[in-house]
Amino acid sequence: MNTTDDNLNQLLSNSYILAGSPCCGKSTLAERLKDEFHFQWYTVDDHQDLHLKQCTPERHPTLCCYASMSWNERWSRPVNVQVQEVFAISRERFEMILQDLEPFDPAKPLVLEGTAFLPEWLAAHRVDPGRVIFFAPTPEFQRRQYGKRLWIRDILKECEDPEQAFENWMLRDQAFGREILRQAVERQYRTLWVDGRQTIDERYHEVKGMLAI
Repeated sequence: MNTTDDNLNQLLSNSYILAGSPCCGKSTLAERLKDEFHFQWYTVDDHQDLHLKQCTPERHPTLCCYASMSWNERWSRPVNVQVQEVFAISRERFEMILQDLEPFDPAKPLVLEGTAFLPEWLAAHRVDPGRVIFFAPTPEFQRRQYGKRLWIRDILKECEDPEQAFENWMLRDQAFGREILRQAVERQYRTLWVDGRQTIDERYHEVKGMLAI
């Protein structure tokens, strides 16, 4: 095992990981953990543009293909194809995420957040289940939250059938959420459904308790 492997293993052993489906408050919870405990913080979404610039057809074929599509092309395809694509893109981004993590101090606690942290990847690196939570929103909560995001309207304006594009988007994320939680349970990682009945403060204290922080 080389020094990079040692550093990664130490980093992951000092990490708290909030993963799972989009639109369920992971970023908000991760940022609050960072602020309260002065943890290091890495969120995958902040590196999306960089990863798109770094991708190559040879090493990241799915990500490159996705990047070349219009919004209409992305959301007009069958939902099952889109779900498979999310998993494929997440796997292709692993190496880029590892590069992003190299500057962090492995001796200090780190909060990792994002959909790309798949259960299979965490299990392969033997990440302690006590430091991981996978989230998914209920369909009703997901639709309410997406409806509040004004930038989504700009995306849908570029689609030939905005209503169907939005429906495909919601169905994709719902299917991804169900599957990611199934895979998490299979690998003994803890899961939470988010339905909006808790306040963010209540959910935050629940998450701190689950992670024993």
